[in-house]
Amino acid sequence: MSANFIKKGNFIAASAVILSTVFFFLLATAGESVDRAVELVVRGDDMGMTQAANEAFEIAFNQGILTAGGIIVPAPWFEDAARRCRENRQWSVGVHLCVNAEWKDYRWRPVLPYNLVPSLVDEDGYFFPTARAFMARNPQPEELEKELRAQLDRALDRGLRLDYLDTHMDSLETRDEFRGVVRKLAREYGLPISGQCGEDREFFNIYDVVPELKEKVLLEKLQTAKPGLYLLVVHPGLDTPEERAIVDLNPDGLKEVYRYRSAEVKAITSPKIKRAIARRNIKLLSYRDLREQGRVKIN
Repeated sequence: MSANFIKKGNFIAASAVILSTVFFFLLATAGESVDRAVELVVRGDDMGMTQAANEAFEIAFNQGILTAGGIIVPAPWFEDAARRCRENRQWSVGVHLCVNAEWKDYRWRPVLPYNLVPSLVDEDGYFFPTARAFMARNPQPEELEKELRAQLDRALDRGLRLDYLDTHMDSLETRDEFRGVVRKLAREYGLPISGQCGEDREFFNIYDVVPELKEKVLLEKLQTAKPGLYLLVVHPGLDTPEERAIVDLNPDGLKEVYRYRSAEVKAITSPKIKRAIARRNIKLLSYRDLREQGRVKIN
């Protein structure tokens, strides 16, 4: 047998080994690469609203899949929420900019003295419960900016590390001038606006899903999600006498709010949900993560 033939045979054999190795590597990692492209921000709203909400956030952050939490600065339990955030610096938190207090017999006022922002409040100095009532007062953009700035400043004064901001209810989305104020503050404070960082927020929406099906629906969404960055917005709460007393004054508000909020905590702390995330290699991200990765633009 000639030396050339031996060399040629060795080359063919080596090439076959290389090709087969590459083939099996691609086969083994094909599904994995797709799954790794599924990313999820799990944002909780209304921290500071009640003592039970703050407890629920702590559970959701430390035992569940919650990756971001928005604080209502004017709400009665803000100081307790701020303390918990200072004690848990690993939490990614933001300010849930607020100009409404929507609960029956449970109201809050602006951070600023209400005589300085008269177009934002009723005759008793409380925020309005609905976007419609808010708009009927003809709110002035300059007063709105002063109050929202005060909310951000108070959060910073309490030692919070802020990673993002977003808005409570729909009032701040009703006019271009209001949206402009929010964008201006986002630029000034160097904070991205949740929902405007490339997320698909509709696919993972479970807000209106009945309590008994929230876990099941979320599980299905996790199992069928295609590559992309998604946003799941939840409202953590617990089944306590305090939260059972909460009644939404919005005409389309959910009844028995505590059932919906406690069910969302159950869903995002569920072992089934955690297993599905691990099985699909879904990447849980916070706004701190997105900022550190240079993936958000502040306009």
